[in-house]
Amino acid sequence: MAKIVKKINPVQQQIVQKLQPQKRVCAYCRVSTDSDAQHNSFSAQTEYYKTFIESREGWEFAGIYADEARSGTKLQKRDDFIRMMDDCENGRIDMIITKSITRFARNTVDSIQALRRLNKLGIAVFFEKENINSLSEKSELLLTILSSVAQGEAESTSANNKWAIVKRFADGTYILSCTAYGYTKDENGELIIVQEEAEIVKRIFRAYLNGVGGYTIAKELNEEGIPTIRSAEQWDDKTVLGILQNPIYAGNLLLQKTFTTEVLPFRRKNNRGQVPKYFIRDNHEPIVTEEDTKAVKKIMRYRKRQYQLDPVKCLNRYDFSSKIICGECGNTFRRQKIYIGKPYEAVQWSCSQHIENIDICGQKAVRDDMIKEVFVRMWNKLTSNNSEILLPLLLGLKTLRIDEQQEKEIEDCSNKIMELLQQGHILSRLIAKGYMDPADFIERRNALKLELEAMKRKRTQLLDRNGFEKEINGTEALLELTRNHPAPVEEYREDLFLQAVDKVIIKGERITFLLINRLELTEIIRKEERRNGPEAHAHRLSDCRG
Repeated sequence: MAKIVKKINPVQQQIVQKLQPQKRVCAYCRVSTDSDAQHNSFSAQTEYYKTFIESREGWEFAGIYADEARSGTKLQKRDDFIRMMDDCENGRIDMIITKSITRFARNTVDSIQALRRLNKLGIAVFFEKENINSLSEKSELLLTILSSVAQGEAESTSANNKWAIVKRFADGTYILSCTAYGYTKDENGELIIVQEEAEIVKRIFRAYLNGVGGYTIAKELNEEGIPTIRSAEQWDDKTVLGILQNPIYAGNLLLQKTFTTEVLPFRRKNNRGQVPKYFIRDNHEPIVTEEDTKAVKKIMRYRKRQYQLDPVKCLNRYDFSSKIICGECGNTFRRQKIYIGKPYEAVQWSCSQHIENIDICGQKAVRDDMIKEVFVRMWNKLTSNNSEILLPLLLGLKTLRIDEQQEKEIEDCSNKIMELLQQGHILSRLIAKGYMDPADFIERRNALKLELEAMKRKRTQLLDRNGFEKEINGTEALLELTRNHPAPVEEYREDLFLQAVDKVIIKGERITFLLINRLELTEIIRKEERRNGPEAHAHRLSDCRG
């Protein structure tokens, strides 16, 4: 008896074919550098794919996703690539066209992971140069081989570039791409002194040698309105200490203080002895003497022994560092010791703006132990009521859907971004053909770049609010955390605070904990918790005597 075989297509595929007969096709384009030639290439790619897709019967144009001046070795830095993958997950794309595997990614691991993710969604990627459809049989093996070749080429190029740089390090011909504060470069790339900035450098060295700390030096420079390094908002102690430790001010150069890893994904790391460093003595005119730099190092070593601290890495060593925000002025809190050497010595956190000018911010300091006590109270309430607070919140977040207005705003942002990109390409073609003055070109290009970055930020914010991913993931993590620690805690626990709390906002007597799911829980400081310093110590003594 002859067998009869009938193919039954997946139900989802049948529904999609009925509801979406047109195949939604997008293109992904990328250029790796910011040169004029690459600008023209970028523009040509976007125009070509738009025309190509719209001319095909049964295809619906789903947009151009384009990353400009982005390396193919790191997917996380390619905004439009990430947006394209999200749109694929949300069912807005059926097929992707790109020029070649090297345009898609040069990192084998990222490339294969992205393709497998798309394959599970049934979305094909067609590589024109290699003539490969990622959904075809045996395509993964070939794609893996080709991606490995592309990755090898990227690593080889990186190795050649590093070899050339190291060679210039070794023979002393390397020209700094970015000069330190106090110096600039002449037409030959040699370092020359900027007198106004050099005076500030000398002042910093003099002050430190006279016993003034980095924080106080930075504060005085800010109060006098001294221009900062590379247009930063203000001076800080980390910047001051960096100047004091830089050998460039004694006329010397220390090269290869950082290095790039050999294999993809390339990462820049501080050189702590992994590769050679190159020290060039008497490379340029000094601003301070060799004796001053040695004296500064001696003082730093002494202070480190005294306080057992690394002067550069002491900013975030406490649980609350960079986490407490002033509800009155918006600045962060700083840690302070009070009543040092007294029996009632304590630690408090104060608004940095309040410390500098009490007239601008009147927020009072809050003791460290008080914040911890309030956290324990908040945590126990959250743990005992997690089913009444967190479970309904999680359910509500998962049922929320994007509204039409928000969808239109996202679409408008995407259209504006494409319009700005096209304007940039037109400018590049005009300057390349000599139809535009270079000064006008730079001015208009910079204006376009600022507008483009602002529009991308706005779209990212809309997309972040769109799916409530952070809130949902944070709520699920908090539920797991409270279930693993169901019993009330009697004293502060660092691990619970760091896992559960994103920021702490203090305003008056109110302490608000902004949790990792953006839920805000507020506690009022009790009167007995407000007791501080000598009064609290006297109260404890009277309790003991009574």
